[in-house]
Amino acid sequence: MTSRIFHQTLISMLAPQRVRIMRDIQSRQNWQVQQIKQFQEEKLQQLIHYCWQYVPFYRSRWQGFIDSPQDIQHIEDLTRLPLLSKEELRAELPTFITTAPWIKSVEARTGGSTGQPVIFRMTKEDQESMWAQLYTAWHWAGWQLSDPFLVVGGESVGTGLTDKRTWKDRIINRWVFSGSNLTLARVKTLTQSSHFQKIRFIYGYPNAIRELGELLAELGETFPNLKGIVCTAEVMRQEVRQRIEDTLKASVFDLYGLNDGGLFAAEGPEHDGLHLFFHRGILEILDDDNQPIYALKQSGRAIATCLSNWATPFIRYETGDIVHWHSQQPASSGISWPRIGPVDGRTGDVLVLPSGRRIAMPGLTLVMRWLDGLQQYQFIQSAADTIIVRLDCGKAFTLSEADVIDFLRKKITDEITWKIIWDKPELSRNDKLLIIKNDWLQGQDES
Repeated sequence: MTSRIFHQTLISMLAPQRVRIMRDIQSRQNWQVQQIKQFQEEKLQQLIHYCWQYVPFYRSRWQGFIDSPQDIQHIEDLTRLPLLSKEELRAELPTFITTAPWIKSVEARTGGSTGQPVIFRMTKEDQESMWAQLYTAWHWAGWQLSDPFLVVGGESVGTGLTDKRTWKDRIINRWVFSGSNLTLARVKTLTQSSHFQKIRFIYGYPNAIRELGELLAELGETFPNLKGIVCTAEVMRQEVRQRIEDTLKASVFDLYGLNDGGLFAAEGPEHDGLHLFFHRGILEILDDDNQPIYALKQSGRAIATCLSNWATPFIRYETGDIVHWHSQQPASSGISWPRIGPVDGRTGDVLVLPSGRRIAMPGLTLVMRWLDGLQQYQFIQSAADTIIVRLDCGKAFTLSEADVIDFLRKKITDEITWKIIWDKPELSRNDKLLIIKNDWLQGQDES
């Protein structure tokens, strides 16, 4: 109990805004659809007026669509504004940055889960709101503020493999275990650590957590005090969820987050769809004719409007994700927010290296997002020791083939042969981009 109070006090002292916003979010769990709509529309009106005055891109782009900010009063009015693509954002990035002198911000990058990393800027308040939402989702999975927890992933592939803790890790009672360097030896070392017995919650990438569970099962071990697991960044297939629960003996919760667009949805205690948070962003679901979809179970394109990031506002942003409305009714848990179903469009295989290391998609995005001028990329494992990388590059990309191979060998692995193809990624049969295609592993399974 003393340790819990100690960590709670530290978190509250060093991140008071985050804790306050988390409490606000939790106090609104019973808000009905009309209350949510009123809250968002007040924020939306402020945002549109602000962008009209301080964001050059929108002031120019909206000419001919609306006469003044007064034209956007309701969420339904957003259809009067043009959609924003990632390509348009990259091409016009300087004009998206606010000119308001009082706005302070830091650079941020998306994870590039669609193969197209985006650079933008975030305010401190928006960052803290993001964390507050995440803490709320963790709470639904059984985590309490100050509980010791493990993050599986979150490190660059091939680096930081010692799992050393930072001072921030120690404050929030977090341990990090690289999800991109999973071997039996490393997992055995984990089971022998002092914190293995303490871990009550796991957060990370579903494929990496599944691999961790498989290796623990091989050792005949499991976390003795684990209460819940939250998975993020990839579409979680049902068989992956089931295998995680079988090996780690804890409930699994799904999560969808789009940091740049302000969208966030998380599975609640009832495991019946993902509750759509409304505090940072507005979700529109559009059909192929760009018309709004309100019906349940009908899939469409997720369009995001971020209400809280005034450093780089994203308004009617094409996310690249396919979603659907699951329910508009309050859930049995007492959470009354609208729910969406599982998100399509962020799935793929893992790379399997000769040493036994397995690398999931998010580990690769942590490396590739730092290559300037890279528009899209894809990893295709064609043999046990060969990986093809397809690169679609813009004019700002300056690396040669030799430079790229050297980069991959240093940042990911030097135990395989890298081959570069300068072309757009191959799409799946339903025209989705898979960051990883493991043709070799699929061939092994079929044989």
